[in-house]
Order: sequence, then structure tokens, then C-alpha cells
Amino acid sequence: MSESMGGEGQRSLAVTIPVREGIAGDFEAWLAQNLLPPDASAPPEGIAPFPPAELMHNTTGLTEPRDFASHGVHFMRALNALSPTALPNFRSVLDFGVGVGRVARLFHGFRGRYVGMDVDDRHIAWVDSNLAHVQAVKTRPRRRLPAIDRSFDAVISISVFSHLSEADHLFYLDELARVAAPGAVLFLSVHGEQALRRAQAEERVFAMLDIPADALDAAAETLHGGRGYAFIRQNGHLTSAAYDYGITFVSQDYVHSEWGRRFEVAAIGAGALHDFQDVVVLRAR
Repeated sequence: MSESMGGEGQRSLAVTIPVREGIAGDFEAWLAQNLLPPDASAPPEGIAPFPPAELMHNTTGLTEPRDFASHGVHFMRALNALSPTALPNFRSVLDFGVGVGRVARLFHGFRGRYVGMDVDDRHIAWVDSNLAHVQAVKTRPRRRLPAIDRSFDAVISISVFSHLSEADHLFYLDELARVAAPGAVLFLSVHGEQALRRAQAEERVFAMLDIPADALDAAAETLHGGRGYAFIRQNGHLTSAAYDYGITFVSQDYVHSEWGRRFEVAAIGAGALHDFQDVVVLRAR
């Protein structure tokens, strides 16, 4: 699904930073360096390459490198603002659902360990070939993650838990609880009340979600008076016989009751990603 909800400001071509340092240098200057001007035909020197348009669209709904870069920068700023410690200071990061590196690209220069996991062979092959700082790891749906217990002090997962059936959702929460070290910080994006309200009120958002109107109404009833978890299966380009894929809405009460069994719920950044997706910040026990 695309979260194409706006963009970032344009950087000046006069910006000069030691790009070889990447995220290990000046954080804001590094992000600014990654924003492409409208007339850019290629990424500036020192900036990670962009995936082919087909893979970019498959993972995000975007096709233009400038938009892909802008989304990545926006996400990094949102996560850093919600984080109890600056993102570059983590030692071992799991990017669960790495896709083709919308966030991972911006960790160039990271001095710790960065692992990107994904179920799609194409995504893993591209990341492995193009992002040298990322350890690309293929996962299998509904199978134990290929990582040892308590091995990450940060987990980032964008646009994964917003698309899972409840059974898969709970399975992967358990797996992330297993691989997160005590005190680790997790950033998981979800569709919450704000996403539901915008889908009901804005035709563009409703069309982007690509779900029936009656299913959206039923999801609203579930969030407002039911269990707080609504999953609407889709039959689209990301649907697979290996796993259920669709649009998921969860209430804050559900997050506190179900996620709170596994983690401390530290914060919920409502609309943190493009004023659309919430980011739940968790602390591992």
C-alpha cells in the first residue's frame, strides 16, 4: 500500500556534508542530502541507489525516486522524534518488512548492525545487491524469524502490521518479542482511528485503501464497539497463497490490551506517518 500523503521540502544543491559518514554524521544534514530536487536525474554522490520503478511500486505504490526519497526522509524524522534515543545510537536494528529499503537506504553509514527481513525474494535480492550496510535476510510466512533470541535493541516495521490478519499479527508480535533484547525499542506502524476517519471522509484515501465501503463501515463498528481489530482481505498484487494480505485497522485499546501483554506500550504517535498511519512505540521487557 502507498502512504503517498504529502511530501518534504526541497533541499538546496548548495548543501555540503561528508556524505561518506551518512547517518553517523549530522542527522538532519544527512536527511536533507537525500531529498532530491525536481530536476535530479540521478542520486547525488554518496546517496544509496534507488530500486527499479517496478519494485518501488510493488512495495510502496510509488514510482518516482524523488517521492521514494521524500517518504523515507519523512519516516526517519517521525521515528527519530518518537524515539527515546537518536536512531544512529542504536547498536543492532531489525527492519522487519524492509521492502526495497525506503527506510534502510537512509541508514547508510550506520555503525551498528542493520538487518533487513522480507518475505519477497525480489526485495531481498535487490537489497542484498545494492545496500551494502544491510544484512538482507529472507523470511518464510508464519515461520520463526531467522534470528537468535534477544539480538536487537531496535525494531522498525513500517506498513507490515497494517496489513496482517489477526493470527499473523499476533504470531509476529510474539516473534519480535523473542528477538528484541530487554529494553529494546520497537516502532511499528498501524492503521488506527485516524486512518479510519480519513478513509471515511476522504475519497482519495478510501480509493487508495482499495476496500469495499461496507467493509470499511464494518471496520468502524469493530473499532468503536467491538474487539478493536478489523482485517479486510484484498485480492491485489501483494496477495499471496502463502499468507493473508489486506487492510488492517486496530484501536488503541486493542494495542494496550494485546500488545501490552508482550511489551510496554511507551507511546502511540497518532498520524505520525503522513498524518495517516500511527506509529506504536514499544519497549521490550
